Amino acid sequence: MMNSTTNDIKTMIGQMIMVGLRGTSPDDAKYFFQPLNGFTIGGVILYDQNVTTSPPSSHNILSPEQVKDFNEALQSFSPTPLLIGIDQEGGQVNRLKESYGFPPSKSWAELGRINDIEETQSHSNNMASTLSDHGFNLNFAPVLDLSVNPDSFIAKKERCFSSDPKNIIIHSEIFMKAHLDKNVVPVCKHFPGQGSAGGDTHEGIADVTETWSETELIPYQTLIDNDCIPAIMTSHLFHKGLDPELPATLSSKILTDLLRNKMGFDGVIISDDPQMGAIANHYDLKTVLQRIIYASVDIFCFGNNLIYDPSIVQKIHSTIVELLDEGSIAIAQIENSYKRIMNLKTRIGLL
Repeated sequence: MMNSTTNDIKTMIGQMIMVGLRGTSPDDAKYFFQPLNGFTIGGVILYDQNVTTSPPSSHNILSPEQVKDFNEALQSFSPTPLLIGIDQEGGQVNRLKESYGFPPSKSWAELGRINDIEETQSHSNNMASTLSDHGFNLNFAPVLDLSVNPDSFIAKKERCFSSDPKNIIIHSEIFMKAHLDKNVVPVCKHFPGQGSAGGDTHEGIADVTETWSETELIPYQTLIDNDCIPAIMTSHLFHKGLDPELPATLSSKILTDLLRNKMGFDGVIISDDPQMGAIANHYDLKTVLQRIIYASVDIFCFGNNLIYDPSIVQKIHSTIVELLDEGSIAIAQIENSYKRIMNLKTRIGLL
């Protein structure tokens, strides 16, 4: 059972939670926090479209002025400073669209074809400034996946920079520095490398056992060695040679043994959305949280867009408390993640 530090532990648990929400106005931000009854969360993720409706409807982002006001309201109503995240890779994965009044943004693949350092620098500076100016402090980019399968879901969406690790390393370092200079956390993805995957993890398991190679780790290892990466997002891919039982997001073999211990990464690990089909279709919430925490993931990012659950924060909180009471996870794991998250927030001036 948890001891006299129970309230502190619950605060720490909250910092590990990042969720999507519905709404566009300051009042919506206020109403989001009211039912939490003091539960804290570490962050939120915003989307421009609600994909649970057909056709997709507006979700969080309508215009530059609107989203800036919304993000300011979210921060004002949160008991602790929030990481406010977004998928702003550019190109097709672009939540701040030109049609909403934001500047145009090239895809990562287009920048790869241009392959010019000055162009990448200018693009990265502009993107980081746009994010910072509108209240975002975390960007789920750059994509470090190698462009090794032209038929992959990632490549078809123009999300891969290059098949050459050296080019990815050079341009990703520029991209990340530009973001950090604006106090925006860049999140490298999708570890351990999704460029060879034929399937889409939004729909189900993507098995890369026969297609993945260790070359896909080179960008991560080099950028870790250069102390460039503050945060990494996991992939839901499956590789029986790396872990014969679990997808990467749930795998201690991949995230603890490989990424943390062998590759030396001590930054923040963020899960890709556990509500994607690759996870949600095969595991219940309790199993997901137990495995994710045991694997040394620090932040679980529930997008709450593919599947909307207005009580997701409370469910995550109570499930983790239950896992602690059962001894299925250790308090030390929560404490270690909390320290990494607080260090990250301090680094970008949130604390």
